[in-house]
Amino acid sequence: MGHLKRAPTFLLALSLVVLASSSGVTRTAADGQWDETRFQTGCDPGPYAAPPPPEHLETNYPPFSPVALPATLRVDLDAPSDQSLRPILGAGFNMENALWSCPEFRTMFRSEILDPFMPAIARVDSGLLPAAPADLPARDLNPAVYESMLSSAPYADSWRFFQRLDRAGVKIVLGVWGGPDQFTEDGTRRGVLSPAHYDDYVDYVSTVVDFLVRQQHINLWATTIANEPDGGDGNQIPPDGLAYIAHQLAPRVAADNVKLYGPDTADGVDALQYLPPLLDDPQIASNLAFVGFHQYYPTSAVDSVVEYVHSRQPTLPVIVTEYTSFAFGDLDAGQEANAQNGFALDIASTLLSHYRDGVDAAIYWDAVDYLQPGHDAITKWGILRGPADDFKERQRYFALQQILPYLQPGARVLDVRQDGAEDLSSLAVQTAQGPPAVFLVNQEFQPVDLTLTLAGPDAGQYRSLVVTATDRTHHAERLGRLTLRDGMGQITLGPRSVTTLFPAGDEPASAD
Repeated sequence: MGHLKRAPTFLLALSLVVLASSSGVTRTAADGQWDETRFQTGCDPGPYAAPPPPEHLETNYPPFSPVALPATLRVDLDAPSDQSLRPILGAGFNMENALWSCPEFRTMFRSEILDPFMPAIARVDSGLLPAAPADLPARDLNPAVYESMLSSAPYADSWRFFQRLDRAGVKIVLGVWGGPDQFTEDGTRRGVLSPAHYDDYVDYVSTVVDFLVRQQHINLWATTIANEPDGGDGNQIPPDGLAYIAHQLAPRVAADNVKLYGPDTADGVDALQYLPPLLDDPQIASNLAFVGFHQYYPTSAVDSVVEYVHSRQPTLPVIVTEYTSFAFGDLDAGQEANAQNGFALDIASTLLSHYRDGVDAAIYWDAVDYLQPGHDAITKWGILRGPADDFKERQRYFALQQILPYLQPGARVLDVRQDGAEDLSSLAVQTAQGPPAVFLVNQEFQPVDLTLTLAGPDAGQYRSLVVTATDRTHHAERLGRLTLRDGMGQITLGPRSVTTLFPAGDEPASAD
């Protein structure tokens, strides 16, 4: 693995010593420059642990049953859900900025991500690792060091990716995966942030934000206070400590016209522990763009967070800033999911649950496989495989393609009433263009005979709905039409499938 090389701090400018980094860039003690050499980017990023854990394909699934389960779904076209009376903010992806260093990714970004999914929000990391030399003592870290690291060669293309998202009109939220290791009590990236370094951490995050806004001319909607402070992937910070940091950080980033979001905990239960001190502080509360947290499975905790936030600030948005599935292997370590269709169904069901519970947006983790030096791996969460696999689509690509383009800013979640088929998930929205869209995730190993009813004065105008499905043999394919009479029709949903119903000719327009 590469390492960070630096000019010895004890040399005087009159006694210049020239050092060469592993990237070939020459630095001197006088110029005060630092290079990131812990990893390389491009189409062959690394280093990383090789080989990844072996694939472990699931082989014990039960056979499909021919017996169909009965179910009914009533969609009220005229009554938005009580949990989401206002229009949603859309949907989006977590994206790795260093991908832009691979020319092949730049050529397919529009055709494979922007146009098919029309993401409204992108959550992008501030760097693959904290921008601080590993062998420099905490007392010597300062904004000049951070800016020098962020200006080094491995990040040159990263900031252009932010600019590309900006030009596409995507709202950018910044993820900061922890401050320098030197600020934690055990000297590791995931250690407990020492209270003695809370102010140093504020300096670090505000410097990153200022660098992106003022030097790279990037519009940031908001920055996280900290990623997973409850003991996930980043510095561990207790609730009161996070509130102290947010109080100091808010005016610093506000000077760059950037807001905060948080608590960015690993789940909704922990979010409820972190939110009171954040919302009790007027300086923090007035500078929050939204409340954000991670949630990787359907749970009533999402509804609880939404209810709590809106009881305190009715207009403050709530966003799930990461959702995925941990049920199919160690994807953080580079292991491939053991059941591609099962993974697709799991994340689709989670997505529908989050919007039913009232979130304003949900951001999938993540768009494309790429190097995560903190995990010493090319992680395998992407809807697209990484550069080494020619960005090939996975099954989850097609499942989300049937849902995300309809969840555009301005869409509204509709009231539904579902009965039967315990493992059937559903969501209905009034799209931003006006017509309804219905999403159905059948996780049963048998078909479901669904009776669909569209209720309301406008229901009669919809005579048929186009049926699109993803399952083991179909990839977001049109399978015909569902005929409606007086707003009612019947359809058989295939086993282990994602189905979208939408009026013909009203599909969402592609991104400009």
